[in-house]
Amino acid sequence: MRTFPLSTSPRVRDVVRHELRRRTATVVGRRELPASMVRITLGGDDLADFTSLGPEDHVKLFFEGPDGVVGRDYTPSEFRTLGASSGPELDVDFVVHGTDGPATAWASAATEGDELAFGGPRGSRLAPTGFRNALLIADPAGLPALRRWVRAFAGEPPTRAILFGGAEAAYLDETERTAALLQVVGEGHDLLETVRAQDVDGDTFVWAAGEATALVPVRRHLKELGLAKENRSLHGYWRRGEAGLDHHAPLDPTDPD
Repeated sequence: MRTFPLSTSPRVRDVVRHELRRRTATVVGRRELPASMVRITLGGDDLADFTSLGPEDHVKLFFEGPDGVVGRDYTPSEFRTLGASSGPELDVDFVVHGTDGPATAWASAATEGDELAFGGPRGSRLAPTGFRNALLIADPAGLPALRRWVRAFAGEPPTRAILFGGAEAAYLDETERTAALLQVVGEGHDLLETVRAQDVDGDTFVWAAGEATALVPVRRHLKELGLAKENRSLHGYWRRGEAGLDHHAPLDPTDPD
């Protein structure tokens, strides 16, 4: 295993706690996005004191399932204190592949006036400081968080982004696309080999989110490089064939940190 020299730059990643409460919002907008995604805009007075400060923040949305109410974690894509609806607005982006899951079924059919209950975020872990470059990796499910990372860094430190699993660069706006050096892993190409080709050292921060099985070898590679735990943040947002994956669970249960 290779080890990198210790960085002389102090690494800081602050955490801000929020009051946790359940809210009810109303659908005030809907927009189709690239990569089989849809943006649902929520509004209402219950959003007035909503706060989301970190790129990895998530809210738990509550949906009616066949066996009762189920909760699913989603990234709050963007919050506006005053939006087009003349009030606070929260964008939540969904990957829509069929209507099997309760979240996908709801997002596929959501129209203005529909209500949605949610809670969180419980807290915000801010973007780290003290790194000289960053590498971001995401499939469509991880795109909303990747977008927030790109905005948080805003090119400082210099940022590279790898999109895989059908994620499209068109999801990002022009400013976001120029804030990171983008690379799309096309169909038939290997994510791990793309990551292996990257220049990663002890001053690199690596974040990744998406299908858990695809990210396990990426995590293993970074550990074999000797990249410290504080340099990496990898999350399985979903796992093929499994419903309601807990993204807090170890990415690789056989090799937890």
